[in-house]
Amino acid sequence: MLHAAQGPTKRVVTQEEIQCAIKRATTYLVRANDQNGRFTYKVDLLPAHHRSKPQYNIIRHAGTMYALAQAWHQVPDERDNVKATLRRSARFLIAHCMAPIPGHADMLGIWSLPAITHRKGPAMVKLGGAGLGLAALISTEKIVPNTISRDDLHRIGRFLLFMQNSDGRFATRYIPSRRGKRLRPASLYYPGEAALGLLMLYQLDHSPQWLTAAAKGLRFLIKNRDIITSDPWSLIACAKLVSLPNYPEKILPRHEVIAYARNVSLAILEEQILYGRKQQIIGGFNKQGRTTPTATRVEALFAILDIIGRDDAMLRNTIQSSIRSAIKFLLDAQITQGKYAGGVPRVTRRLPVRKKSELRRAGEIRIDYVQHMLSALLKCAANKESCETLH
Repeated sequence: MLHAAQGPTKRVVTQEEIQCAIKRATTYLVRANDQNGRFTYKVDLLPAHHRSKPQYNIIRHAGTMYALAQAWHQVPDERDNVKATLRRSARFLIAHCMAPIPGHADMLGIWSLPAITHRKGPAMVKLGGAGLGLAALISTEKIVPNTISRDDLHRIGRFLLFMQNSDGRFATRYIPSRRGKRLRPASLYYPGEAALGLLMLYQLDHSPQWLTAAAKGLRFLIKNRDIITSDPWSLIACAKLVSLPNYPEKILPRHEVIAYARNVSLAILEEQILYGRKQQIIGGFNKQGRTTPTATRVEALFAILDIIGRDDAMLRNTIQSSIRSAIKFLLDAQITQGKYAGGVPRVTRRLPVRKKSELRRAGEIRIDYVQHMLSALLKCAANKESCETLH
């Protein structure tokens, strides 16, 4: 049975409040980008409790670019700053991480290099880095022309094709020092990120090879993977796929995508916290009060709404109710004033944290925490049916 989500209070959240939260998150990410184009990857509100080693994740760099490109359309008075940030961050990505694949001059990868990531291990191209990097660069090129050539975008696309098996399964990493393509360790997110990048490339030049590869990749996930509630990227890619006028029905029947989306939505709805003594976590999806699990599930639910259409009114209404409750949780988690205004800590700031083990990372603000919340809020602002007024 489906139950409508109910928040802890009857307060009303207006579109104006959502727009203010979008602007705060956007300006946080703009401020976090230095003159070299690199983001301040992580800060800590509770540094006395947690000292972390330097690190950087180029996939999250690309994801932040992707979200900022979406925000550019909805934050008019910040467009110049967002555009400048996209220009800098794209230059950083291209100059430091984009390079040819050894032995394959017609391919480019987005490399995770120890000098950038501050992690030990070999240089590698992660599937998600190439996929989300492609999506980020295509999005940026639309706002900042001449960021990257069409030929270089094609070369990244050809790398993604190279990483795919005939059954649609993607290798997750390319490591030259370890004989090239690697299927393991597996990643929940990389295949969806790769499919999204390929679909955006298809929308750019309408070459069927990109569409075919994306559809085969999503088909493999739908047919072979258990229901996963924490992966928004595959659902975002599915939503983009079903929106295409020339949907590849022979590769992946539309009804299978819709059935998959419905099953994922039911699993997500089962996870939401609707009742309990800790009022601060009502509406969220994590008992410890973590913010990003809620933001990513909101992104997934919005994608599912796009996939299922209007045939299942009961499920649609329940998803919309769930989103409303989750958005209130996210808004309460965002920092609204001071040096880190717009930031989103790992754990909602309204939840008292007492245990030392919980304090260790509770105050951590990472760019992907902010990026996922921003993406969720942007969908909320664009989807008036779901978020016209939140009660």
